[in-house]
Amino acid sequence: MMKLIEKAINFAAKAHNGQTRKSTDIPYIAHPFAVGMLLQQFKCSEEVIVAGILHDTLEDTSVTVEELSEHFGDKVTKLVKAASEPDKSLPWKERKQHTINALPNAFIEKIQVITADKLHNLRSIRADIELHGEVVWDRFNRGKRDQYWYYSSIVKALLPRKKEFKLIGKLEEEVKAVFGSMEYISKKEVSFLFTCAYGIHDSMLKTLGDHGMTKLAQEISKEADKLYRNDYEATRSKLEDLTLKGIEFQNNSDAPFILAGFCIALQEYMGWTDEELFQHFERNQKKL
Repeated sequence: MMKLIEKAINFAAKAHNGQTRKSTDIPYIAHPFAVGMLLQQFKCSEEVIVAGILHDTLEDTSVTVEELSEHFGDKVTKLVKAASEPDKSLPWKERKQHTINALPNAFIEKIQVITADKLHNLRSIRADIELHGEVVWDRFNRGKRDQYWYYSSIVKALLPRKKEFKLIGKLEEEVKAVFGSMEYISKKEVSFLFTCAYGIHDSMLKTLGDHGMTKLAQEISKEADKLYRNDYEATRSKLEDLTLKGIEFQNNSDAPFILAGFCIALQEYMGWTDEELFQHFERNQKKL
């Protein structure tokens, strides 16, 4: 067992040679090695430990699927592929949402690798915050609010599997330690977003800016407009769903379809169930 793990460490060290952790001088290999140790500590299989050590080789180095398969076999390669983002050229939000969406039905070995990866990332961030303060978030292409959304969404997707893998509980604790809670956006902030259901006007920009929500609102508004213009079936279906729950819409107007597009975009971004969306919609109906 140790021989294959040592082989993976050497392989990953060579693949990541010259790379460092984001905005530090720490050799990158420290991260996959720590992920492997976490998986070993929680008594995962040899293939999972090896995949943890190699989890960034396909995504962040010149290593190919064929090379990985040749050295470590098909199962390890499958795990590394499963833990990698499929297309780094896609927008950040789209790539992260793909990861989140795949978690509820993922096989447990994939969940183990992803959980250990995210846990070590968050532990590293928390250690850096303790040393340098909130300026640490400036290192990231996306700041604290977006990172909050990403990590809290991952935990929420994983919570139903918590009994299968104890490290999920550790990840939940770490999200709360770094961000303060699992709810990355307050009810008051959700209410601000609902005022943008029909578009963002100049009069709204100051309020959104004061709460650090301009970028978030713009992304949701952009996606909502795309849905309204290009996906009639999805917006019609969302209107029918809300109508069945007792919401009344005006007839002979595009407004309900604009609103439905907004609801779909907001729900997807927040990772809400249909019932959660309805509760927020009902609470904010007077603002629409």
